Amino acid sequence: MTFVGKESRNCDCCDKYKHYAPVYKWYSIITEEFLGIVCHKCAVREQFGSKKSRRYYKWLEEMEKEWKKY
Repeated sequence: MTFVGKESRNCDCCDKYKHYAPVYKWYSIITEEFLGIVCHKCAVREQFGSKKSRRYYKWLEEMEKEWKKY
């Protein structure tokens, strides 16, 4: 997952409209093929499975730094 920015758009995973929300480019782990643009909620679910992962909190700190740029 790579951070794109904050946009208002439909998520390609859950198909819900998000207003000025952080969005990410979603790539397949196996084939590295571009799958779409996903919202923060779907990005967390696909990357970590749940918010209980230790890697999630480290990733969240990095993303908060990126969000402040926008």
